[in-house]
Amino acid sequence: VQKLATVNEQAWLTLGNLAEMMADWERAMNSYEAALRHNPYSITALSHIASLCRGREQFAKAVDYFKRILALQENNGETWSALGHCYLMMDNLQEAYQAYQQALYHLQSPKDPKLWYGIGILYDRYGSIEHAEEAFSAVMKMDPQFEKSNEIYFRLGIIYKQQQKYDLSLQCFRYILHNPPRPLTEIDIWFQTGHVYEQQKEYELAKEAYERVLSENPDHAKVLQQLGWLFHQQNTSFSNQPTAIQYLTRSLKADSTDAQSWYLLGRCYMVEQNYNKAYEAYQQAVYRDARNPTFWCSIGVLYYQINQYRDALDAYSRAIRLNPYISEVWYDLGTLYESCNNQIQDALDAYQRASELDPSNPHIRQRLELLRKSNPSSAPVSTPVPQDVNNPYQYQ
Repeated sequence: VQKLATVNEQAWLTLGNLAEMMADWERAMNSYEAALRHNPYSITALSHIASLCRGREQFAKAVDYFKRILALQENNGETWSALGHCYLMMDNLQEAYQAYQQALYHLQSPKDPKLWYGIGILYDRYGSIEHAEEAFSAVMKMDPQFEKSNEIYFRLGIIYKQQQKYDLSLQCFRYILHNPPRPLTEIDIWFQTGHVYEQQKEYELAKEAYERVLSENPDHAKVLQQLGWLFHQQNTSFSNQPTAIQYLTRSLKADSTDAQSWYLLGRCYMVEQNYNKAYEAYQQAVYRDARNPTFWCSIGVLYYQINQYRDALDAYSRAIRLNPYISEVWYDLGTLYESCNNQIQDALDAYQRASELDPSNPHIRQRLELLRKSNPSSAPVSTPVPQDVNNPYQYQ
């Protein structure tokens, strides 16, 4: 009977293999399940079914079969690695981490590019970008022709951008420009390239990259937003508020739900001193995202400009409650204390906090020195203008 069961199991496994070669997944699955009926402990059948489920993105089902294999073979490193991948795809990061740990422990040679690719994604999801970078770099050293190499270069490009290693980031994006990982397209890579140039303050190159995207997709809301912000910048050769407003209005036409576009539109109206329109735009931004500290800082600046000091104080306080580490908010609070009742000590405390958060800022340093040198009997010091947040994207 045992011999017959073994023969039957082998026959069904062979049929399953044939069906897989013909890409007949349904018949392959049925064949492997038939093999399991003859031998419930067939690791070959369990492995094939688990792989089929994984390939068809039925990750929960794949997990069950991989676990059945591990109940029979606890030291199977490849299975632990595959299990980790399934958990990762299910966004179960803790279980994925534990499975990958077991894989590293049990694999005879842990230099497996697929394993390190999974570990890289896991660290990336956790926000541990240094470890993610190490894992992805290790994959490319182990196997420069790795099947997902272009995806890895894209992920490394993003990581290097976050680490402010801009030249490395650009190298990665240039390498995959004409062959980006699916579902990304060439215009997605141009967008990322433009964003890196913008961080480098290479505004002309950033503008060119964004315009490449618009030539392919004129209604790309995010690119229209970035171009609006670029034309708003005072330190570019092409700074132009009406053009900035035009781009941001087009961005909002493409996607009216983006709070950041409403906010940036408000910043443009502030430069034009059109406080009513700025207020309306900020209201729209806050309505869509009430927990963004940058929005409240700018609302405080607006209230300050129209002499509504109590409302300005409320807005700055709200920004600080949401994020107490933005130097511009503390600086603006200092300017407010100076304007209201000449509260010099409170102003000094606020400027001191701003200086601790941004030690290289000359405006803050000068203000602190000026106030410390002044004495009550001398003429009052001219009140400074509040500063808006320099890089609002930093605090999204």
